[in-house]
Amino acid sequence: MNQSTLSDDSDGNSNNDRYDFLRKARRRDMQEEYSEEMGTFNRKRPFSNQQTLSDDEEDDGGSNQKAAKTEDPVDKNSAGYKLMRKMGYKEGSGLGKQGQGISEPIALSSQRGRIGLGHEANKVLTRQMDEVWDESKEEKTVEERVEWFEACPLEVREEIVENLKDDRWIVVKQKKLIIDDEVDFCDELTLKNMLEAKQVFDNMTDKDLREARTRANPYETIGGAFFQNRAAMKTANLDRIYDWIFSMENPQTLLKKNPLEDAKPSNSDDRSSPLFYFADVCAGPGGFSEYMLWRKGFYNAKGFGFTLDGKDDFKLHKFCASSAYYFEPYYGVKNNGDVTDPENIDSLEDYVSKGTNGLGVHLMMADGGFSVEKQENLQEILSKRLYLCQLLVSLAGLVYLMRICYDDVSLHKPHTSRPANSERYIICKGLRKEFSDVVRDYLKRVNRKIGELKNREDPNDVQEIVPHSIMQSDEDFFTYLVKHNQKLAQRQTVYLQKYLSFSRNQGLFDKDQGNLRDDCLNYWMVPNRKRARDRERVRESLNAAFVLGIYTKKMMGANDFNVRTPEFSPRMLEQSNDKHYKHAEFRFVRLSERSNPYLLVATSDAIFVHKGYWERMENDLARIPESTILLVEPTTERVRNGNRISKGTQEIFRIIDAAVLNGDDVSMLSYEQRMTAARKFALALQRVNAQVRKGWGNRSKIIRPHILTVADVFSFNELENMKNEMELVNFQNESHPLFTESGYSMVCSGLRFCRVIRQDWCMAYSRSQSLIYAYNLQNKAIGSIFERDFERNEVWASFWDTAMMKENEKKETLRRMADDPRNAYVSQCVWKWQICVENTYGPRAIMTEDEHKGGPTVSSIMAAVNHIDKLCGIA
Repeated sequence: MNQSTLSDDSDGNSNNDRYDFLRKARRRDMQEEYSEEMGTFNRKRPFSNQQTLSDDEEDDGGSNQKAAKTEDPVDKNSAGYKLMRKMGYKEGSGLGKQGQGISEPIALSSQRGRIGLGHEANKVLTRQMDEVWDESKEEKTVEERVEWFEACPLEVREEIVENLKDDRWIVVKQKKLIIDDEVDFCDELTLKNMLEAKQVFDNMTDKDLREARTRANPYETIGGAFFQNRAAMKTANLDRIYDWIFSMENPQTLLKKNPLEDAKPSNSDDRSSPLFYFADVCAGPGGFSEYMLWRKGFYNAKGFGFTLDGKDDFKLHKFCASSAYYFEPYYGVKNNGDVTDPENIDSLEDYVSKGTNGLGVHLMMADGGFSVEKQENLQEILSKRLYLCQLLVSLAGLVYLMRICYDDVSLHKPHTSRPANSERYIICKGLRKEFSDVVRDYLKRVNRKIGELKNREDPNDVQEIVPHSIMQSDEDFFTYLVKHNQKLAQRQTVYLQKYLSFSRNQGLFDKDQGNLRDDCLNYWMVPNRKRARDRERVRESLNAAFVLGIYTKKMMGANDFNVRTPEFSPRMLEQSNDKHYKHAEFRFVRLSERSNPYLLVATSDAIFVHKGYWERMENDLARIPESTILLVEPTTERVRNGNRISKGTQEIFRIIDAAVLNGDDVSMLSYEQRMTAARKFALALQRVNAQVRKGWGNRSKIIRPHILTVADVFSFNELENMKNEMELVNFQNESHPLFTESGYSMVCSGLRFCRVIRQDWCMAYSRSQSLIYAYNLQNKAIGSIFERDFERNEVWASFWDTAMMKENEKKETLRRMADDPRNAYVSQCVWKWQICVENTYGPRAIMTEDEHKGGPTVSSIMAAVNHIDKLCGIA
């Protein structure tokens, strides 16, 4: 029993020893494997001075480098290798009893994302890291060649228009949902190749397609530049290659407004040009409009927008390249922005006509679209009605009808339009209204017909609006369209194939993207800078004094802003000599309020009015672009009821003088030139609808911002006519002169005069030349300067001379007026038309009496003016 027990114990100890041995061996193997792995992981790559190689160089290690030591990738002394040898492994063969295992390294996975292993996409779009692309298939250029249709003969236009007066050309057939048989204007094989290339991507995810396109499209990095989206750069691209017919810019002066460097221009050379009007239809969020406002610069353009309400609306808060205040969205009489609605189309026409005073627009742009998901090949068929309505709004038709409406028509796909899609643009110039009116009415009937079929869920659709035989018989039209379609389809096929190649090999990228971006932007005359992510609210943007300090030519103290304007005196008109044409040195405007006009400064984020202190206004109420400095009079319109008037609800900012208009420094121009520029500025900001909707959906609200108008300017000779334009009415139990300005009624509480020439100059009248001239009091050697040369000789008084009076300047003016009014320099003064209970002096006496003991009247001032005219020899 004891022996038996001893024997069992000895066997147990023996087994334990064996287990200990195996455990220790396994630990050694694990330690060895760990050391090998960590050693390989931590092994540093040897440093080489030659970091990169060009495409045509080979990496031969260099002549000065030591030969690399070739090491066997397998450590034959390792425990793992020994165990494999014991199990029958032979070098160069696979594992397994028969050596049936793979002997090559395991290949990289060709699986695409989370797609199932048997998915169709893995067969066509499988990853192939050795895939290469033949760049010789592409044509990458900076400049583009545009082609125009041959002009349509007059007799053809007349014949077509005659046939459009009824609806016999409108053909209704079964809805068309295939494009494979569209071979009337394109080669069948070319179309087949393009469709096959497109269908490859049916199983590709949007993410993979975008990723491949980003690397494959040579013009992809152009993006939107510093605008809110790519649509802006499409307009810039087209504008340049069509020789600026979009913006109607002069390439010789264009860079003065839009310099390629970061420096901002300080003057607008186009301030005297008429306002440029444009309409942007189906173009939310507004990239086209942002570019056009930027290209025209300052306050030279006014835009009207029409797009779908809601999430596809214009993103006016993202207009960073220009001010969105020059752009007015409209959503039609249905207030939904649906361009296919006939009533919306008619109301848009009326709206634009009102906003342009019946002139119409210089440019009409339309780039609408909607989702064609799962039916990409049918993009043009599904979009037919949208395209029809876009062209209808611009008084054109489908391609053939457009040749009837316009002198010149062109089809083009710009570089900024991604090459693998079917997008293209129709450019028309020279509207022929005698033909376009008939075409417009015809297309309206077509649109209504499409709407009727859709509303009753009819299986048929409008399939033809011009007979194919008519178009095919027009050889010029047919040849152009076939050639254009062939070229577009072939290019599209090439880039679809390129996308496929780049999606298979993620290591491929177009090496010309960077250079093409730089060259294209330079050719299109667009600065090569990126769009700021967010507008930085720096301290200066909320500081009116900072903006004022950039432009002011006059040092002003804190108390100088509160100086009250001196009162008008008839002695101001006393001449220093008989030739002194003194009253010609002044201009005046009417005032509607008794308080002095205020200085207004608009910064990038706020608007301030100086009322003894800088008072910030709500941006929504004062819609004035940044970098603007004005002398304004805040007032309220008056509403007439019989012979009485009352205050209305419309708040108004009347511009009395202007220094800077959205960065355009006009302060050194003559007073009348400044006011003319201000008038154009106010016109660009004028809205058809005085109400503005802020936000959309349930969070939207309606606000009524201040109206910006410009005061009418008069000379002393026009004082009598100005008086006759006004009518005395009762307001607050007093008689007040009522006048109308910019369509709004206001009361006249006084006149503000300003001297339009500088202090050291006087005006006279040349009888021999019958012209006004100026002479310098300090330097008589200068001689006589006629009015046409005033600007060149710096005769005109600046804004800082006539609008900003310092305290010491006022004291000096009052002293000179008391001592020697004939030679006194008065830069500005106010004639108050207020009722005085002591002597009955007031508006009624001023307007109706010849003279009054309480002060000057219109008749007495006109008598002094006529006397000066007589002395100067003016008939």
